[in-house]
Amino acid sequence: MSEELIKRGLQKNGLKFGNYEYYNIGDTNINSLRAYDIIPNKPYSDEVLRKKPDGILVDRSNKSNIQVLVVVEHKQPSEFDTQIKKEVAIKQCIENYCKPLKAKIGIVTDGTDYIWLNPQLKNNKFDIILREDDYPLHNPFLYGDSEEIEHSLEIVKMVLSEINSTNSKLIKRKLLNPSELADKVWQTIWLASGENPDVCLATFVEIFIFKFISDLNVLTENENGLGVSFNETLSKDRDKCLRFYFNYVRPHIKLIFPASETDGTSIINGTVLNPEIEEHNILFHSILREFDNFGELTHIEPEFKSRLYEHFLKKSISQKNWGQFFTPRNIVKSMVELSDIENLTDGAKVHDPACGVGGFILEPILTKRQRDFRFSNGELKSKIIYTGHDRDSKTIILAKANMLLHLNELVSRNSGSPQEFAKLFNKTFRSLHSSLLGSLSEIEIDKYDLILTNPPFVVTGTSKFKEFIFDNGTLKNYYKINAIGVEGLFLEKIIRSTKPGGKILTIVPDGILNRVSDKKIREFIKKECLIDAIISLPENAFYTTPKKTYILALTKKVDNTIEQNTPIYSYMVTKTGETLDTNRFLDENDLPEMVKYFKYFKADRFSFEPPNLKCKVWDFSLFQSDTHWSIDRWWTEEERIELGLSESMNVTTISDFTIRLENEKMLLTQDIEELNNLKKILPKPDHVESISFSNKLYFELFIGKRILKKHLILNNGDIPVYSANVKTPWGYLETSNIIDFNSNYVLWGIDGNWEFSIKNKGVMFRTTDHCGAIKILNESINPEYLYYSLNWIKTKKGLDRGLRASLTNMNKIEIDFPVKVDENGIPKTLKIKSKGKTKKIFDLDFEIQAEIAAFYKTFEEVKTRIKERMQHILDLEIEPLQ
Repeated sequence: MSEELIKRGLQKNGLKFGNYEYYNIGDTNINSLRAYDIIPNKPYSDEVLRKKPDGILVDRSNKSNIQVLVVVEHKQPSEFDTQIKKEVAIKQCIENYCKPLKAKIGIVTDGTDYIWLNPQLKNNKFDIILREDDYPLHNPFLYGDSEEIEHSLEIVKMVLSEINSTNSKLIKRKLLNPSELADKVWQTIWLASGENPDVCLATFVEIFIFKFISDLNVLTENENGLGVSFNETLSKDRDKCLRFYFNYVRPHIKLIFPASETDGTSIINGTVLNPEIEEHNILFHSILREFDNFGELTHIEPEFKSRLYEHFLKKSISQKNWGQFFTPRNIVKSMVELSDIENLTDGAKVHDPACGVGGFILEPILTKRQRDFRFSNGELKSKIIYTGHDRDSKTIILAKANMLLHLNELVSRNSGSPQEFAKLFNKTFRSLHSSLLGSLSEIEIDKYDLILTNPPFVVTGTSKFKEFIFDNGTLKNYYKINAIGVEGLFLEKIIRSTKPGGKILTIVPDGILNRVSDKKIREFIKKECLIDAIISLPENAFYTTPKKTYILALTKKVDNTIEQNTPIYSYMVTKTGETLDTNRFLDENDLPEMVKYFKYFKADRFSFEPPNLKCKVWDFSLFQSDTHWSIDRWWTEEERIELGLSESMNVTTISDFTIRLENEKMLLTQDIEELNNLKKILPKPDHVESISFSNKLYFELFIGKRILKKHLILNNGDIPVYSANVKTPWGYLETSNIIDFNSNYVLWGIDGNWEFSIKNKGVMFRTTDHCGAIKILNESINPEYLYYSLNWIKTKKGLDRGLRASLTNMNKIEIDFPVKVDENGIPKTLKIKSKGKTKKIFDLDFEIQAEIAAFYKTFEEVKTRIKERMQHILDLEIEPLQ
């Protein structure tokens, strides 16, 4: 007999768990559990009888038909920290306990991560239980007090009612969605007032919150005992209804949910209705009647508030200028799942510096950390610290109202403590509307454990931000990278404000990953962070922009002197759970699979094998700061066709073609703005000097030897051979005609279209008699500047197939180089030794060359982008008319 059961008084009953009983054991075998009628009295193998489950939840209400509902297997964190270890633990739970005991549910946990299992499948099969959104169910199974038991029991009952031998996915709960009500009421307000959409929305939200807190019994009587509930207000005469609300109800709401002393925002902050206008009183009464007809608002879809914001504010001028784009909830969910937020320790800080209506801050409360908020001695406390900041006060009001919605059950159980919730809302969300820079005005270093965000990405108006930053010495010292666009400033801030070892999940536009002028921000990322993943999102993933975007997953280095050596995970998301048009109908969703494979990858980064074509792993060496990181371009054309990405561009409709042209119009506007900004900062050399290629103090030009194709066929070397096509090797040989690779070179094609390419120091190559090489003898000559100068000379001189770029013709060419000057504007010179003699050369300005080269590089990049986009458009064919 089990000493554990006797010692803990569990012989007759376990811990009361609703109508069930829970046994938290570990030293009692199945034989003893059977002997005490805790589990079904039936034959078990000798091996099974010796097994000792860690915990079982049983239904013993009918002693002749005892059922094992849940088996819990506890593991030490060290036994649960890789995917392989988790799979071993799952197998033990299923084979040793769930199957023999015919348990309905299995749970494997290390106390932080909970994996729910469905062992009801036939034979030895099982499934991981999924939430209704296709992500694994990870709710904790807790039993420390009555409140924890109540929450655990709720999820167990839901799983028992929905999971069976043929289904392992929870059914979506039917919750109220007041979208139609919102549309109707908003339209009424707008027609009556003629105000901007965002102001009308604020009015709707205020009335919504009024009804909502009344339904939660938070709003009953004011401090003088006067009834101020929704029903009390509705009972007033039509022409006095709004006046009553303004005189008695609204002041009481502001009293029990006081505004933040910092930014003045509350859960309500404005209405366009005027109580002194009789028609507005009647209008207000009719709106309340609409709400009353809808019914109680206590069970509302969490997505509703965010959808409402996107629906009505997407045309708002303030939103458009600031570049705020609503983040679809499916993308928010995936980033929260990627973040491992459930593993954060108490006191950890989670932040979103561009929080909008609070999606990234509030989503974890629904799906990953449902038990963070609780009352202790009358005070509302949170296990971790959530904060979200935004420049737009309207969105902060919505975020606070949104948080009230997300905590509706807790509010309902503690309806007498609204001030505590107001404190929480005001601590969590903060408006920085008093500063043009918004969150960018805050200097924060090594502060946050996790940042989840979708910062605004605009180029327009960036110069104003930089002007303010430049005029502030502290900010100027903080933002050192001088990245292009607001998104670059935000990314620099995000990295600086994250603690060493902290995680970053952020949306970034393609510009940050591929703009030549953003080389410095990519260098900064590599220096300060480990790149965990880059996830490609489809175009039009965001409702209000056709921009190409990515999810960037980073871990801030504990020591930034250590180079990353781990590979980088990537995934080509093509479906986000909704169609990518204005309708946003339900569609397939790649995001849960993307998250699943990322977790497998993290468990063993070097051994992970991508399971399908959408998933790839890249060597870190590919991520050079002076090359693009747009990983979706790294899939081959054949792979893109197989994924349906290239082929899908060939057929269009008139409607789709119109949308594409509108998108192209927006992208061209952004391209123009980028070029205009570059034009403003184009450096102007103080002095230039023309230097000929025949000048042996600066250059050495030569042509290679003839090589026949048969030499390449018979050779297995690894040194690339360049001929007229200087961008792609003609073949490979074991030796080179060049001895010195300690200099930079620029190659040119003698025949053909006179193309150029750069070969940096240390890169070995060989040239044929159709390829010329310019050896740069002066360290102050920037090879990229020379490359772009040659492209201009090519157009000017007209060297092509007709006029060969021979050695003779090349030696006649002169290149203008920026030269440093002294205080009198006289060009500086340097003395060097050449062939035993002292010679003077110009002191060339390498930095000015680099800046000019960056300008031309960006120009070429923009031109290439436009060309690629236009080619896609020109390749489209109208679908057959039916």
